[in-house]
Amino acid sequence: MKIPARTQVLFLLLVLFDSHVLLPAELIADTCRKTIYPGICVSTLRSNPRSAGADVTGLARIVFDTALPKANSTLNLVNELYAKALKAKEQSFYEYLSNCLNQYEEAVSSLNGCTEYLGSDNFGTVLRATQAVSYVLICEKDFIALRPIGGRASPIAAQNNAVEQLVSIALGIVKSLGCNQPICDFS
Repeated sequence: MKIPARTQVLFLLLVLFDSHVLLPAELIADTCRKTIYPGICVSTLRSNPRSAGADVTGLARIVFDTALPKANSTLNLVNELYAKALKAKEQSFYEYLSNCLNQYEEAVSSLNGCTEYLGSDNFGTVLRATQAVSYVLICEKDFIALRPIGGRASPIAAQNNAVEQLVSIALGIVKSLGCNQPICDFS
């Protein structure tokens, strides 16, 4: 039995359409498996409409573009808390917030440069993203170190965690692209 040409074309179009719809989801899932926070990676990328047409480099860019406003928001929050602590003359608290303020300024500066290098110099991107994560972790570590000696718990722990996770996800994606430098071989 011969299948009419019109039916064959319709079937072919249906198959092509169906595989096109699945491709971005498969790319996201495969890419996110290579990160240390695959669940957050998948939800971040699936919630962004730009992911549908993105390649792996584009997915990394989307995660960096998600992390940067969170880092800026955290920087603004630290600045507000610092001003309040300074006004209230809570010296030890504003000293640690001052350190966090410096760390977040550096983190935001590093993140600003990440997408500039993405795709052309993945080593530069990995280096800047690694620096950004380090700055965020130093900010949080200072609060953890203070706690046993009567210090306060970190008022920005959730924000620090969110920024660290997003940058680490982007870093994992970029490392999966390779960069021909030893820093890219480490997880």
